Amino acid sequence: MMRRLVLAAALSLPLFAHAAGTATLAGVDDRGQPFSASVEYAGASLRAASPQTPNYYLLARGEKIYGVGRVNGQPIAMEAGDLMRMAGGMMPSPTAVLEQVSAIESLQSTNRRETVAGLDGTVYVLAYQDGRRQRRTEELVLTPDPAASELTAAALRLGRSLAGLSGTQLPAGADDLAGRLQREGLGLLRFGNRFRVESLDRRAPQASRFELPGGSFQIPDLRGLLPGIGGSR
Repeated sequence: MMRRLVLAAALSLPLFAHAAGTATLAGVDDRGQPFSASVEYAGASLRAASPQTPNYYLLARGEKIYGVGRVNGQPIAMEAGDLMRMAGGMMPSPTAVLEQVSAIESLQSTNRRETVAGLDGTVYVLAYQDGRRQRRTEELVLTPDPAASELTAAALRLGRSLAGLSGTQLPAGADDLAGRLQREGLGLLRFGNRFRVESLDRRAPQASRFELPGGSFQIPDLRGLLPGIGGSR
């Protein structure tokens, strides 16, 4: 549950103040399980939710990142750093879609066009070495569309922040790929069958969507309550 929403958020937090909209994402998490998520964002605020876990969502407000859920019907909010330290393996690095890229061998355009989420992109072939130094290839669909490039740039920013909180570090190949996308202003629309942008609505969500729920409380230690997160409303 938390793993999927953190991944979705890491692939979508906007970096620039003028970025706003709603994105629908789909893919496969690092356990090989399918996920889908709706991500609302405006400026430095983001809300990521999954239809599979309607009582839990991730909320980013400026530099603060919260996991918001319910325990015995009471809304609770906990800062992501504390939640990640307590949950351990439940919340691995949120940039899992890139973690397999240990070293890049090449990233070549095929000049083949593909439309993803209504956006025109170009299919690239990424040749890389995985964590076991095995050579692999994967198709990526990249686009210079500003909205998509903002999503991708911001994803990397948030991903590095959360990875730092969990004590992990992106492989050199993932950093190299991220750097190239940022330098060339490219947005990631598809990464093989592991990640795909399903839709992108550029209309700004209402500001109230990024407020902590009324009556919620923040507590420093949920060790005894974590199993209750996501319970019935």
